[in-house]
Amino acid sequence: MPDTPPNRPGRPPGSESFAWRAFFQQSTTPVFVLGKGRRLRFANAAWEELTGVKLDDAAGMVCSGRRHGTPLAAALAPTPEARAGRPDTARRPPPTARAGPPWWDITFVPLAGADAMVGFIAVVGEPAPAAARAVPPAVAALRARHATHYTPDLFAGPSPATRRFVGLLRHAANSPGVPVWLVGEPGSGKETAARVIHHAGASRDRAFVAVDCAGLQPYLVESLLFGHGGVADTGHVGTVYLKDPAALPRDLQQRLADLFAENGPRLVCGSTTTAAAAVAAGKLVPVFHTNLSVLELPVPPLRDRFADLPRFVARWFPGLVLDPAALDLLAAQPWPGNLRELADVLRGATAAAGGGAVKVEHLPREFRVRAGIVPPAVAPRPITLDPILEAVERRLIGLALRRAGDNQTRAAELLGVFRARLGRRLEALGIVKPGEPGASATGGTA
Repeated sequence: MPDTPPNRPGRPPGSESFAWRAFFQQSTTPVFVLGKGRRLRFANAAWEELTGVKLDDAAGMVCSGRRHGTPLAAALAPTPEARAGRPDTARRPPPTARAGPPWWDITFVPLAGADAMVGFIAVVGEPAPAAARAVPPAVAALRARHATHYTPDLFAGPSPATRRFVGLLRHAANSPGVPVWLVGEPGSGKETAARVIHHAGASRDRAFVAVDCAGLQPYLVESLLFGHGGVADTGHVGTVYLKDPAALPRDLQQRLADLFAENGPRLVCGSTTTAAAAVAAGKLVPVFHTNLSVLELPVPPLRDRFADLPRFVARWFPGLVLDPAALDLLAAQPWPGNLRELADVLRGATAAAGGGAVKVEHLPREFRVRAGIVPPAVAPRPITLDPILEAVERRLIGLALRRAGDNQTRAAELLGVFRARLGRRLEALGIVKPGEPGASATGGTA
């Protein structure tokens, strides 16, 4: 029997004596073989038909999920279980679409004694026809009505700060794809401004997604954007708003930066500080300042646009009647919570007014105190324990001395204490002892 020729590198053991290539070529199941270093060594005709890629063009491709790899390489990347030598199955989105259906169920089978594994692909689900993906007219009309609520006129007003900000909003909306950084105090309307930029811009026909980076766990943010069916790269998202991106871990920040730098959805960020300040503080990766905050829009606080108060009230609470004195009182407040605080105050005042006109007395008491309309609440008198205890002790000792006829020994017995302790308490409380000058018949001072 002739000797079995040695295997070539990257081929399964015994591959020279078994026509495994011809065997796999006859299979209608897409099959591929990964050799050393997770490099693609073989793929059958069914695999080429499924992927639309010829083996000659893909041979030697490293199948991993690294950042600069191709979508096909990421889809064929073996799982940690498979790399550890155990068969495993993973469901992956096809490289041509980040969300299914269809999906690929890939089964990885490591080959014993060889640094290689075989992969089998099963297509799960059928792609939805174009007619099914079309937005129904009723939904399209609902989207259009929703968009009318987020126009630059939402922030319009007579104050100079508002006019300047509306001009910046229009400029941002007319700059397609340019990353925007909104900086302003809490409650000043940064997310609302981001929605205005989206609905007034070129991506208005696609979805707007807001992500609270400080309010969600980082793994939830990562899953939302990059997980199976993630919203960031489906092609259906026009704008992603990141609230406080500096709250995320730096590695996730970098991954987000790579996503939005590669023609992904438009990025709008909102923060209480500028991107430059967050980078200088070591909380933000520099690319957010250099590449992802091309337009920086300062959102004016409410105290700089008090002249816009009547318009805000009329837009948020249609039909609400606000007494002029109440409006003057509102304009005199510092509003650290800005528009969000104003909305909460008006909501409570409307409930207090019972459907009638909102007057001064319906506004929070601290507003009226700050304006000098009502006096501040009188602080309750403090309850000090020591004087009360001393007064009680004086009365009990005096009662015991009277009953004992000013005899301290008998008085101590009535009080249940030693004679020496009674003497110390008489001295501490300044009570003149019986028999001393100034003592009265009742054991107290004359």
